[in-house]
Amino acid sequence: MVCLIALVVVSDFQFRLRDNKAAVSGNADPFVMLEVGTYAAVALFLFFRFRPRPRFRRPTKLALLGYIYAGALIFSAVYSPYTALALVRAGQVAVAVALFRCVALHTDVHTPHRMAHGYAVLMAASAIFGVLVPFPRLPLQQERFTWLYVHPVQAGEMLAIATVVLSAYLLTSGLPRSGPQWRPGVYLLLLAICGGALLATRTRGAVLGAAVGVAVLLWTRWRGVRKFELAIVGAVALAVVVISSSDAIEAYFARGESVDKLATLNARTDLWAYAFELFAEHPLYGYGLTSTRGLFLESMGLGGGHNALINLLVDAGLVGALAWLALLAGIAVTAYRLCRRTGVTRVDGMLVLAVLLGMTANSIFTEGLGSPANASFTWLYLLLAWVLHARTVADTEDVESRRIKRRTSTR
Repeated sequence: MVCLIALVVVSDFQFRLRDNKAAVSGNADPFVMLEVGTYAAVALFLFFRFRPRPRFRRPTKLALLGYIYAGALIFSAVYSPYTALALVRAGQVAVAVALFRCVALHTDVHTPHRMAHGYAVLMAASAIFGVLVPFPRLPLQQERFTWLYVHPVQAGEMLAIATVVLSAYLLTSGLPRSGPQWRPGVYLLLLAICGGALLATRTRGAVLGAAVGVAVLLWTRWRGVRKFELAIVGAVALAVVVISSSDAIEAYFARGESVDKLATLNARTDLWAYAFELFAEHPLYGYGLTSTRGLFLESMGLGGGHNALINLLVDAGLVGALAWLALLAGIAVTAYRLCRRTGVTRVDGMLVLAVLLGMTANSIFTEGLGSPANASFTWLYLLLAWVLHARTVADTEDVESRRIKRRTSTR
């Protein structure tokens, strides 16, 4: 849990304002050195704590997809035009994958839940800190909530994950599960803080992602007739809210921007058109890890692809994008199968599926899920370790159930 929090803090928490071109150039300030040092400390902890053995252990197909995607990112750093930044990001990919490999292989079933609880507390504490200690904001961010110097898009992305996680624990309070089990009032308080902060960021993609995640939770929580009754009631309630508050909702999502700016999704459509031109030049392997950050800054003044799939197509080409899509599909299918069970792993499947689909919806407007060294990438591999853990538990339960049936039939 401490390792997860450390990686998220040093990757996404901005303690100073820094020009985007400084990162691409490879110039390291004390905070960059702190980030690199924290990843190195986590790597050393994993090495001395778990002592990896030279004996080969055949990975499962799902774990292999995780290794292939990470390998594609690391390989793409070799030919990146921004060598220093790319090599650092490749090292961070390796550390994140090693962390969650250890979670999947060497920890108990409670560990992923502990990590999720710790992350939720971190987000709630960050939101409270942002209210109590407001930092100076850029001119275009005056009406949007954040903390420290974190961009509201990144803040919304992190808060959306916490909102879905806390909603999952609140909605499944009556179901058996592993991990810490706090009182519903605690989850409700944390959810109010994180959800309120998420809305205050006015990050449209993150709000959409959280809404998708909560909708997945509601759909998987109940079965049969109850599910359709809930869908009807929810649709009616949503229609009433939209009709009665359409002006307020429109103003919230418009954020005072012009029609022309909204039509291009804040210049995203222009950026994506340029991205497809770059992709056509190097379709198979892309330009190399972190190349989108520098190429788009030089041409359009925007860092990153502002879409996870487009970001990967330019950075790692079809190889990286297909590996990423296969990994998402593998986690989603495994989590959905867990949702259909009746044991303690059902909640695991619901939570993983909701967070994954919520992050995927948000990835339409931001590249976090398709780039390394951020909260979304860290959570992607946590979800991978989570479903691997839960599937192992489910398989063990099935074997034990068969044994009991055999004994009963023999008697």
